[in-house]
Amino acid sequence: MSSPIRPFATYRNRTELIENVADLWWTVNDGSKEIIFELHVRTTGWIALGIAAADGVTESADMAIGWIDANGQLHFEDRYAVGFTLPVKDSTTQDWLGLQGREENSWTAIQFKRALNTTDSMDVPIEPGMNILLFAYGLIDPNPDITYHENRRITRELPLWKS
Repeated sequence: MSSPIRPFATYRNRTELIENVADLWWTVNDGSKEIIFELHVRTTGWIALGIAAADGVTESADMAIGWIDANGQLHFEDRYAVGFTLPVKDSTTQDWLGLQGREENSWTAIQFKRALNTTDSMDVPIEPGMNILLFAYGLIDPNPDITYHENRRITRELPLWKS
């Protein structure tokens, strides 16, 4: 793991999404059927993590996008992407919840959670076994909306939890 920021909590799982750029930690709470993520990215702009229904964003993806403003305030949004377009704000319910965040040493760290299955039509269920994760980040905070990530994105298939 390359982030110089200490995680907010202790997690069961972790992975380096991009060497020396992005680290991800997560834990599934079987009792509450929630997953808590913590994403650290070498940027002072926006950061995003999503769950895709299919490889890439070709069909649909449930996205969490957050940033820390100049006053140290966490901003966090539940969004939905269809194809390679700007993800729109989820117009049903806000199921991705930002818990806390900070910026240090040119890195952004945000802790957030979501139910494994929200039953929201604009969300993708997090299934047992392999899930397709989307990750992207921008170099500046939204003003007023997120900027295009260009080549700062990846798709990873990861086992997030077991039933």
